[in-house]
Amino acid sequence: MKADSVTNDRAMLVKLAMGSSMAETSELVESVQRLFGEVCFTVSDLTQVGHPVVHASEAFGALTGYRPDEATGRNLGFLQRDDSDQDANDALKAAHDGGRPATVTLRNYRKDGTLFYNEQRHLPIAGPDGHPRHLLVLQRDVTASEHAAGAEAARNALAARMEGQGTSFAYALLLDRDGRARWAWVSPACSAVTGYEVGEVLAEGPAALVVEDDREGFEASLHSLAVQRERHHAYRLRTKGGRVLWVEDFAMVRWEGQEAGVRGVYGVVRDVTANRQVTADLWRGAHFDALTGLPNRYLLEDRIQQALYQTRREGGAALLALVDLDDFRFLNETLGAERGDRVLQEVAGRLSRHLRRSDTLARLDADTFAVLLGRLPGPGAALPVLDKIHATVTDPFDDRGATLRLSATIGVELFPEGAANAAELIDHARTALEDAKDHQRGAYRFYRQGFDAAMRERAGLEKELRRALLEDQLVLHYQPRVELQTGSITSVEALVRWAHPERGLLKPAAFVPLAEEARLGGELFGWVLERACGQAKRWQQQRTSRRVAVNVSPQALEDEDFTRRVQGALTRYDLHPGLLEIEINEQTGASALEAADPHLHELRSMGVHVALDDFGVANASLSLLRGMPLDGLKIDRSFVGRLGGRDVGEDVELVRAIIALGKSLRLTVTAEGIETREQNSLLRTLACDEGQGFLFSQAVPAEYVPAFA
Repeated sequence: MKADSVTNDRAMLVKLAMGSSMAETSELVESVQRLFGEVCFTVSDLTQVGHPVVHASEAFGALTGYRPDEATGRNLGFLQRDDSDQDANDALKAAHDGGRPATVTLRNYRKDGTLFYNEQRHLPIAGPDGHPRHLLVLQRDVTASEHAAGAEAARNALAARMEGQGTSFAYALLLDRDGRARWAWVSPACSAVTGYEVGEVLAEGPAALVVEDDREGFEASLHSLAVQRERHHAYRLRTKGGRVLWVEDFAMVRWEGQEAGVRGVYGVVRDVTANRQVTADLWRGAHFDALTGLPNRYLLEDRIQQALYQTRREGGAALLALVDLDDFRFLNETLGAERGDRVLQEVAGRLSRHLRRSDTLARLDADTFAVLLGRLPGPGAALPVLDKIHATVTDPFDDRGATLRLSATIGVELFPEGAANAAELIDHARTALEDAKDHQRGAYRFYRQGFDAAMRERAGLEKELRRALLEDQLVLHYQPRVELQTGSITSVEALVRWAHPERGLLKPAAFVPLAEEARLGGELFGWVLERACGQAKRWQQQRTSRRVAVNVSPQALEDEDFTRRVQGALTRYDLHPGLLEIEINEQTGASALEAADPHLHELRSMGVHVALDDFGVANASLSLLRGMPLDGLKIDRSFVGRLGGRDVGEDVELVRAIIALGKSLRLTVTAEGIETREQNSLLRTLACDEGQGFLFSQAVPAEYVPAFA
């Protein structure tokens, strides 16, 4: 291009910017095209709302994957998707407000979702009033240089922590807020380490090359980067040729998009197979306590991160308890360091014997042990464990003829109620420990005092519930189930109540969740089953037979003797199986339901009715419903409660769909929680089979049931 031609075109850009017609915009675009040829560029109209792109060059498609016409009419920021809280945007806004040119690098996403770094030169074109009317944006892909810079930053930050020598490669990951990761980039050196081409590695997930036994730990370590800035992890890779390599993986968070919930992670993977034997001893020395053989703080933090990852993924709770031996320094100084060491070894052995294989016991300080418990059903399940830990330590023991009595103070923190990462969890438990030593020495204390009081109240209630089961403080009330078209009573549901000696009659919501957490669900189900079968037999003898529905605890359902337990109750009371119904809550969980499938098939073949309760609150899959041996489906009361008011069109259609689903599977459909005549009328119109709720009757003692029409 000649110099005078370039000058004329630049003059033309200024001249055309004076106008605003489509014809002038077209001429502007033509001049830009002549100026920049094959360069990727867009032209946006700053006079329109949203500053839409009015033209994108052909090279735009090659860079972004979007056809040029797909960009037209959209703000160029659409390439950022929801990753828009970038520092470069602030710089751009300041430049645009001042009418100044600017050059920035932005994280953009191609049409297929892949990340690329887009260097953009924003050139405002002013109109006759001196204000910008158009924006010319020249763009180029600088992904390779940005990834190289990120990898170099990771190498520099983590180089001092690399052990030994070995071939290495760099990588970049995009990590979402739930800890799920996908590749953004892998350096060409990965081929020398793994034997796979870069494209082959990128086509698989980050865990694909990891040896199967190491994948859970690998994913947990990745998940830790959702809450902390760096991580170091060792694991095994399998190469394309089938070799197994030991590698050390160092990673750091380089940038974070808060709105999108995504983090950019850069890391370095180094092959340490050759010096594994040497580093194994170094690694053990760095991660385990020499006296007790227990993990130390460094390894404990790694185990905590894995437990937090499992808790986020699977639900439940995790607990960290710091167990401090009271007056140990005095014992050590008066009886000698040798005896003190034996005391520490004895405590370590005792605690190890009373923990599950999935738990972690570590020595944190000279006289402080850390107990990490994962996969707890809920916070309440921690209380019996803490009592056991305390009793284990304080139980006297003989040391070469001398009887020693120890005391321990325990500080406790829970996840997910409290801390978000390993360091925070340890700090909170340490604070609770110090607080306990100041105010409640020889006991355990939770980090939050309000929670501590609530847990102690819960512990007391649990003890009372155990006593209630032994002393027969529980009673059954029965709520009728009505055939909606005729109004006749078809069956009754047995609902347990607790006749508490001080708090009066307690409904299930006040103690059934506690029973589940305390692992009393199976015992409670057994109590209800016995009483319900006995009552059903008495009604049969009175010639007022009623089928009785009994709710099943998930814990009872998991019991291998579940079928035998139900058969035993039927036999003891000589009760016809058709007079018993087993209700399974949809929230029991797919895995537990699948495990119980043989039991349910056997019971149903005997004539026992089986129903799925509270349908709609846990998203049971259609395939699960089709495979279950069911007679009935109960619509959760939350759906019924929305019927009968204003603007209930969607709610009615949802209930209609549930009823249709049940009938397509040849199930009797029951609506729970009917409280108004309007709800009853709607459900009859929708052809719902049965109903249950306060409109017909609340749950009543057994002696009132024969009076039902």
